[in-house]
Amino acid sequence: GFALILQSLGHLPGLVTAVESCRSHPMLQLQQSRPPLALCLARRRSKSMGPWALAKVKGWLGFKAAAVDLTEPSAVLAEALNLAKATPQDCGVLSTRQLRGGVASRMVQLKEPFGVQEEDGKVKVNFFTSQASRKFSELKSDPSCALLYWNPETLTYVTFQGRAEEKSPSEGNNFWREWMQILYKDPKLYTAWHLHVQKIQVVSIGRLESYRKDWRPVELEWVNDGSWKVVCDGTE
Repeated sequence: GFALILQSLGHLPGLVTAVESCRSHPMLQLQQSRPPLALCLARRRSKSMGPWALAKVKGWLGFKAAAVDLTEPSAVLAEALNLAKATPQDCGVLSTRQLRGGVASRMVQLKEPFGVQEEDGKVKVNFFTSQASRKFSELKSDPSCALLYWNPETLTYVTFQGRAEEKSPSEGNNFWREWMQILYKDPKLYTAWHLHVQKIQVVSIGRLESYRKDWRPVELEWVNDGSWKVVCDGTE
């Protein structure tokens, strides 16, 4: 069994087979005093395998990230918001439905005063765009959208899903900053928006991970009683 693991460490499908066939071996059982041999071997090859694959192996072996209490929606929400705010460069990826079908995604600037905000449990993401942009037309046609925060340094992503709404001109003007002048030859084209968040998905290796076969992440959903509910804790 150990020979099979050693031979397959350079090839993920082979590693999957090896772990599944050898996980019941006494020497591979989880111990409080030390990590199992299979995990030690996987860690040695984590650079070539990739940390995402290593996280999957840890799940097969029975490890669970325990940095956040997944039974407490407020704890998961606080962690998701902190992870989103820690994203480098204050950027996100906004995905909308195209007018002719399909999905379009693009980078958006989420520098203060824009970005994710939470008030009385409700979450929204403020962003801006030009009236001349495609996403303006797409959001006017269908406000359903998703905004992704991605941090490659920590292997973290947070996805906010919901419906976008254009702010009134007076409210939008409160978000205008001098640094935005370089983006608009005609400031009259500026519009400010907020995404009313109805669902949050989050993965952060070592903190909030998915151990499911379908990779469904830890997920929060805003329910009718005005609270957040953990609808997926990342396990089967």
